[in-house]
Amino acid sequence: MSKKIYINPGHSDKDPGAVGYETERDLNVRTASFMSAYLIANYDCEIKVTPGSMNKLADICKHANQWGADLFVSIHNNAGGGDGYEALVVSEARRDLGEVFVKHVIAIGQNSRGVKYRPGLVVLRDTYMPAILNEGAFVDNKKDITDWNDDAELKKLGIAYAKATAEYLKLEKKVTKIETVSIELPVLSQGVKDNQSVKAMQTLLKGYGYSIGATGNFGKGTKTVVEKYQKDNDLAVTGVADKATWEALLGKK
Repeated sequence: MSKKIYINPGHSDKDPGAVGYETERDLNVRTASFMSAYLIANYDCEIKVTPGSMNKLADICKHANQWGADLFVSIHNNAGGGDGYEALVVSEARRDLGEVFVKHVIAIGQNSRGVKYRPGLVVLRDTYMPAILNEGAFVDNKKDITDWNDDAELKKLGIAYAKATAEYLKLEKKVTKIETVSIELPVLSQGVKDNQSVKAMQTLLKGYGYSIGATGNFGKGTKTVVEKYQKDNDLAVTGVADKATWEALLGKK
């Protein structure tokens, strides 16, 4: 039975979060997009990502609880002039969860401020499943955030979070891997419905700043966004998510 991972890009479309050399919400969404795409491509799991309009923490917890998530992963970035990554968990009982994330973040070159306990944080306290809040870097520390603000860097961070999730939940791995050149990427076109690959594509497009929902349904609106993305990236404008479009979305182009 596949595990359920609830991904919460911190803050909302109405709340930008911390603002410094970068805007936190933008970084959170882009990192979440890379994380969810990697998990879907590589592991047997189900993903839900907090809708951008949902800004009440109690509603986010309720959403995750009702879905029956096995792990809640909140993605944030920090402020206050510090430096490095922090793994926030509710208490000592979840220290093992924090340590798994720290291990994978250190492996990609980000320094760590370690695991910290935050029993008062709503998304850690009121979720029924194990939960972690990741503070990737400090948006008001130019050196720290400059190392973690472009798509290549955020992709590394998102994949680190995905690998930590997979290790903690002991997810079963799929045959194809997102890192390999030989990955079998599905060709998607208008009319495909209730499809995890469509949802991954939509999530990636949203992470790049396109206005699109991650519904899993490839309708007329999705086709229009794909065409715009293809035009913006000098690809053949077909409205079909072909190999070239996937490679651009995944940073292989």
